[in-house]
Amino acid sequence: MNTISSNIASLNARNANAYKDEDTKIATQRNRQNDDVAQVAAQNKIAQIRDSIEAKEYKLDLQKTSEKMALDLLNL
Repeated sequence: MNTISSNIASLNARNANAYKDEDTKIATQRNRQNDDVAQVAAQNKIAQIRDSIEAKEYKLDLQKTSEKMALDLLNL
């Protein structure tokens, strides 16, 4: 009877570890997908800016840019 209990406990521990491993794999996959989406969004933004510059439609808002730079320097 004691052997059966220890075998059941061992199986439960293995199952728990398997679930943790699967959760880790899923989380890693989601992080990669999020990174891919962020990278594509950044590339699209760069392409939009490039197209605006080429069409001479790009305008720089110095006030907004300087405020953002100041906040970045202050880590806010």
